[in-house]
Amino acid sequence: MIYKVDVNSNLINEFKKEVKKIGKNENEVLSALLKEYLEDLKDSEDLDKAIEESDGEFYSSDEFWDLVGV
Repeated sequence: MIYKVDVNSNLINEFKKEVKKIGKNENEVLSALLKEYLEDLKDSEDLDKAIEESDGEFYSSDEFWDLVGV
């Protein structure tokens, strides 16, 4: 699939230089970066949800295990 996006030319040149330096394919690197970014977005959403649902208290790991009864 082909996507067109506007990207700063300096960023494009830096990206191409780094990809060439490590000997990788640009498409493979872009795909891996996009996959990682999407995972980060999902993790961020999960974290935001956990923060909203939290009671505002922070617990040490020992306190946590005591609370859950382990």
